[in-house]
Amino acid sequence: MIRIKLFLLSLLLCFSFSCKKTDVGPSPVPWVKVNISIDLSKSPYNALLTPGGYVYIPGGYKGIVVVSDQSGKIWALDRTCPYHVNSSCGVVSMSSAGNQFTCPCCASTYALDGSIGHGPSTYSLKAYIVSQYVSTLTITS
Repeated sequence: MIRIKLFLLSLLLCFSFSCKKTDVGPSPVPWVKVNISIDLSKSPYNALLTPGGYVYIPGGYKGIVVVSDQSGKIWALDRTCPYHVNSSCGVVSMSSAGNQFTCPCCASTYALDGSIGHGPSTYSLKAYIVSQYVSTLTITS
């Protein structure tokens, strides 16, 4: 009887932890070649030198948002909402509070690093590779 209870408890724990809102496979956002360099010493890109600063730039599938999180780490994220890849309204924007991205179609929210805040989306925003040399920021796919 104790073995059955332990088995059921472990089964319940497995299912409860497997229901997290995390990516469930490759991003549904199509791969797009990205190779962009920006100069952080020039406006508007110097906003990225301040934690919470962000800029929208062309590129990616539906545009890219480059953001400096609260620790100063810079992220480059595709603005395509993974839940609305083929919809023209599925383009995320920074919230008025400046602390998350929101999709106007489905109201999914994403943290400044692109991770899921709440759904219905089950995918993070597509992230691009960011490298920095002195004041030049390079974003690649």
